[in-house]
Amino acid sequence: MEDEVVLFQKKEGVATVTLNRPDRLNAVNDRIRAGLREKLDDACKDDEVKVIIITGAGRGFCAGADIDGLAATSEGKSQGKQIEAEKRNYAANNVKGFDGGFSYFPTLPKPVIAAINGPAAGVGFIMALYCDIRFAKEGAVFSSAFSKRGLIAEWGVGWILPRLVGIARANDILFSSRKFTADEAE
Repeated sequence: MEDEVVLFQKKEGVATVTLNRPDRLNAVNDRIRAGLREKLDDACKDDEVKVIIITGAGRGFCAGADIDGLAATSEGKSQGKQIEAEKRNYAANNVKGFDGGFSYFPTLPKPVIAAINGPAAGVGFIMALYCDIRFAKEGAVFSSAFSKRGLIAEWGVGWILPRLVGIARANDILFSSRKFTADEAE
C-alpha cells in the first residue's frame, strides 16, 4: 500500500480517491495520472458508487506537476513505459477531444467532488476546477502557478476557469499566478 500513489476506498455509496504522495504534496506524475484515471473508472463502473470524492493524503490536495518528473521527461530520462491503466477501455474516454489532462472529468457519469485539504496549485488547481463541486478546508491555498514559470495556461484551465469565475477574475488568477485562500475562492 505504501507504493500506491492513488488510494481507493468505498463506503455507503461514496468512493474516495486519495492522491497518495504526501511527501511531495501529492504532486502529479505519470503514475498519479494513470492511477487517478484507473480509480475514477473503477468508481464509475461500480453500481454501488453514487458519488466520487477526490482528496489528497497529508497536508496538501495537490501541489501541481512533479518538477523532478518534468525534468526527467524533458531530458529523455523518464521511464517511458506505458502504464497498464492507460490501456484500459475507460467508461468516459470515448468523447473525442476529452481525453487529455483532466478534461475527461465532465464526461464521467457520476458526480465528482474535490475535498481540498491543503494547497492546490498548477495542475492540482486545475484538477479541482474540473470537479463538479469543490469544498476547501479553511486555510487551503490556490494558485494557477503557470505565469510565474513562464508557461501558458495549459491543461484546459484557460477554458474552465472563466466559465466558473468569469473572464476578469480568471485573467487575474492566470496572469498573476497569485495565491488566494479558500475564503476568496468561495
